[in-house]
Amino acid sequence: MKKIYVTGSSGLVGSRFVELYSKKYDLLTPDYPGVDITQKGSVGKLIKEEKPDVMIHLAAYTDVGEGENQRDNKDGDCWKINVLGTENLVLSIDPNKTQFIHISTQMVFSGSANDPGPYAENHLPESDSSRLTWYGYTKAEAEKVVRKYLGDKAAIVRIISPVRAKYDLKLDFLRKSLSLFDEGKLYPLFDDQQISIAFIDEIALALDRIVEENFKGTFHVSSKDTTTPYELVSYLIKKARGKVGVVKPASLKDFLKTADSPVRYPMYGGLKVEETEKALGVKFSPWRKVVDRLVANF
Repeated sequence: MKKIYVTGSSGLVGSRFVELYSKKYDLLTPDYPGVDITQKGSVGKLIKEEKPDVMIHLAAYTDVGEGENQRDNKDGDCWKINVLGTENLVLSIDPNKTQFIHISTQMVFSGSANDPGPYAENHLPESDSSRLTWYGYTKAEAEKVVRKYLGDKAAIVRIISPVRAKYDLKLDFLRKSLSLFDEGKLYPLFDDQQISIAFIDEIALALDRIVEENFKGTFHVSSKDTTTPYELVSYLIKKARGKVGVVKPASLKDFLKTADSPVRYPMYGGLKVEETEKALGVKFSPWRKVVDRLVANF
């Protein structure tokens, strides 16, 4: 039984991996403040004592809006957790003894007309911070840290808008939209923005395969196809509440003309998964099937 240290084990994605694979692996799940990844000594002590076979690094600062308030501030939590924390973890292990799996995001890409998605696994992250959210830029910098110190000995897994049926501590995009609809507060949704979603059970499956086979390289986990927020939530409400024609459309192009921070709203997002499917021997679901499975378990 492999011993796996899971950072962010109580989070939206990490907690589901723990639920699904706690009997297959010996999982170490200490979270902050028990272990503070921004403190090298805290991380080093754990690794020295536990000697994990695998480290799955899910912990991250993910508040995109608050992250913008920290832009260019390397003393802010967004930089310290996402970049410095990653560096501390990477430097704490011997890559010949501990497999390192770093969780990243599609927000390392701009989603702009000049560099549109969906993005293949070998697409290079954006290096200009002005073209990304500060959150996205810190995650791109974290990828650089992993490559700098571990080279081809690590695995990087990019995910996009992770969703699951149940999680009390945080609403994902789908459950938040459904909650707003039930409260009569659902706002108009963009019908010209390209997005996709990632089913968290499929993220967990991909991580399991990477651990089992000690895979290295860059992988993407996402629905096989793209959609728009308007189409996605319209389908969700139809399936979950039996209502049709209740979602109002909006234009992202029009919104961006007056937006204070246009980089927060990538127009052409999405991740390609074909190479990951081949490498891991898995098949990711189209977005409608993901919604169907979630609604059946709400």
